[in-house]
Amino acid sequence: MKKIILILFLFFLCLSCYYIYQITEPKNTNITAIGDSLANIKDIDKTANFNNQFTNKDYRIIDILNILKYNEEKDDESLHRLLNNTDTLIISVGMNDIYYKINDNTKEIYTYLNNLINEYEELLKGISKYDYQNVYVMGYYNITSKDNDLFTYVNYKLNKVVNTYNYTFLDLNKTLYDNPKFYLKNNEYYLNNEGYKQILKLIVEKTKKS
Repeated sequence: MKKIILILFLFFLCLSCYYIYQITEPKNTNITAIGDSLANIKDIDKTANFNNQFTNKDYRIIDILNILKYNEEKDDESLHRLLNNTDTLIISVGMNDIYYKINDNTKEIYTYLNNLINEYEELLKGISKYDYQNVYVMGYYNITSKDNDLFTYVNYKLNKVVNTYNYTFLDLNKTLYDNPKFYLKNNEYYLNNEGYKQILKLIVEKTKKS
C-alpha cells in the first residue's frame, strides 16, 4: 500500500512540475507579415519567430485575398494555419495597386480607390477570424509632392475600416511622404534600412500607447 502511495505521489509530483514548467517557461512570440515587401519589419522583436512566407514585393490586395480564400501553401505551411498561430500580424498591401493607377493616369481614380478599400475590408474580415495580440495595418505614403489629395483620401478610408476591427493603423505618410532619404531609389516607394527603421519606430510608439 505504501509503495502504491509513493508511486502516486511521485506521479503527481512529476505532473505538477510539468505544468509549472509549461506556465513559467518563456515562449517566443510568433510574428507574421503578409502582403508586399514593406511588411518585412524583422527587427520588431529580435527574440520572436518571424514569418514572411506570404510577402512579395509584387503582391496586390487581390493576391492576398486569393491566398487566404484558397488557403494556399508555401513550404508546406498554409496561411490559415500560420494565422492561427500568430501573435502579432503585420499587413502591408495596396501600394502596387495605387501606384499602378496613378502612373497610368486613369480617370475615375476615386472610384478605383473605393473599390480598393472594399477589397481591403474583405481581407480584414477574413483575417479577423483568428485571435491576435496585435495587428498593424500600414497606410500608404506619397513619394512625390503630387496627388496628396488621393493619399489623404485613401488613408482616411483605410483607417476607418481598420478601426472597426480594433486593429492599429500606421500612418506612414506622416514620416515617409516625399522623403527620398528613406527610399532605395528615387521615384520608387521601396524602402531602405532607414525607411524600415521609421516604421519600426512608429510601431514601438503605438505599442507604448496601447
